[in-house]
Amino acid sequence: MIRIGVLSGKGGVGKSTVTVSLAYAFKDMGRAVGIIDADLTGPNINVAMGIEDELKIDAEKVKYLPIEKDNIRVLSMANILPQDAALMIKGYDSDSKAYTQTSIIKEFVNNTNWGVPLDVLLVDLPPGTADVTTAMLEYLKPDGAIIVTTPHSFAYSDYLRMMHMLEIYGIKVLKTIVNMAYLELPCEHPEVCKEETKSHTYEIFNDGDFKYDDSYEIPIMPTASIEHKIDLTEVAEEILQKFMVAK
Repeated sequence: MIRIGVLSGKGGVGKSTVTVSLAYAFKDMGRAVGIIDADLTGPNINVAMGIEDELKIDAEKVKYLPIEKDNIRVLSMANILPQDAALMIKGYDSDSKAYTQTSIIKEFVNNTNWGVPLDVLLVDLPPGTADVTTAMLEYLKPDGAIIVTTPHSFAYSDYLRMMHMLEIYGIKVLKTIVNMAYLELPCEHPEVCKEETKSHTYEIFNDGDFKYDDSYEIPIMPTASIEHKIDLTEVAEEILQKFMVAK
């Protein structure tokens, strides 16, 4: 099983949308896919996938039973707590008896019956480089990471911090997803536009010359805010190829 952490230096950059989109891409390639929504205080995978069911537990075996949607298995705190309930809990504590966000993730990893052997496990991690994220990385030990960012100076600073953290932990960056990178609009005068200029590309922020590690750009897509799903087949194929070469 390949464990992939999906991270971002800041919130609101499309991390959950990328996680879900990758899950569908891997699934469409015939892979068994699971998602752990590890952003416990702000879980959004359930919204992105349209999941409203309550998470069930196999009492006899004391195992979580992930919710299955479109043949993707999902484990999220959003399907345990009511939608408007805040999870007010410590992120990490060295005291093993303390109930923390990290201890919940350990339960998710160790006490889950996925139903099938997973080929890919995607973990949507909390944004930033604080103790919750670092403790989860230490425990989960992902085989690689996807960083999601947007192309402006504030997000780029946080992207660099995220890269530094992953370097410290020895986690390979599989891909940097630059979301909302540009806007593509049709030519205003199609009757005179040549075939190769039927549309025009506009940069959105354009406030710096940013250099990303192995990046893939996603334009602003109005449908993404409704469907929470974009085609990331190319990225999924490239990721699998990297692990095949590694083997």
